[in-house]
Amino acid sequence: MKTLIAAAITTFASFSANAQSVEEGRYVGLQLGYGMLSSSLSGSGFNSDLPDKGGLLYGIDFSYQNPNEEAQYNLKYDKTTVDQTAPTGVTPTSLSVFREEFRFLVSISPWDSGRFENLRIGFGYGILQTGATKTSPNNVLTKQSSQGLLFNASYKTKLKSDWSIISEFLIYLPHQIKESQQITGYNPKFIGAELKFLAEYLLSDDIVGFAGASYRLDQVSYDGSVSRGVTGGQDTRTQLAIPFGIKIGY
Repeated sequence: MKTLIAAAITTFASFSANAQSVEEGRYVGLQLGYGMLSSSLSGSGFNSDLPDKGGLLYGIDFSYQNPNEEAQYNLKYDKTTVDQTAPTGVTPTSLSVFREEFRFLVSISPWDSGRFENLRIGFGYGILQTGATKTSPNNVLTKQSSQGLLFNASYKTKLKSDWSIISEFLIYLPHQIKESQQITGYNPKFIGAELKFLAEYLLSDDIVGFAGASYRLDQVSYDGSVSRGVTGGQDTRTQLAIPFGIKIGY
C-alpha cells in the first residue's frame, strides 16, 4: 500500500511539474451547467411546440496543440436532458427530452500579430442526436441523428488582470440525417448555427475557470409527408446553454 501511495504521489508531482499552460492549447475541460431545450414542428397537418424548459447540462473536452505547430485539435462531448410536458392531444403527457453532441475540430490562427492575432478559424466533424419520449398518435419530437461538417471562427479578447472573453460562431452542415419512431418527410435540408460567449479567468498557469452562454439552432425542412402527420414539415430545435467549469493544462 505504501508503495502504491508513493507511486501515486510521484506520478502526480511529475504531472504537475510538466503541466502546460492552457494558453498553449493543451488542456482537459470539464463543464456543468443549465441547458434550456425547445422545439417546434410546422407545416400542413400536425404541428407541435415544446417551449423552453431547463435541465442538466454536462460535458468534457480535450484539446491538444504541439508547441511547434499552429494547428489545435479539440474533441468535445456534451449532453443536456430536460423533463417536459407534452402538448394537448398526445400521450404520454410527460416527456424526457435530450440533446447529445460529439464534435472534433481542427483550428489555426492565420495571423500571429496585429488586430487578428487572437482569431482562430476551424473546421471539423460533428455527430448530433436529439429527441424525446415517443408520443402517439403523432410524435412531438421524433428521435433524430445527424452527422456532418463543422466550420467555426473564434476570437479571444484579453482584458485587464487575468480575465479574457472568447466569442465563437459555428455552422453545422450535416450530410447524413436519420429519424426513428416516426418519419417527417423526404429530402431533408439541414443547417445548424451556434453563437457562444465565454468569460475565462486565469487561476494559475495551468488552470482556467470559465462561465458563459451559448445559443444553438438546428433546423430541418422536409418535402412531402410520411408517418408523422405533417406535409412540408419544418422541424426546429434550439438550445440555450449556460455552462461553467475549469480547464486543466497537461
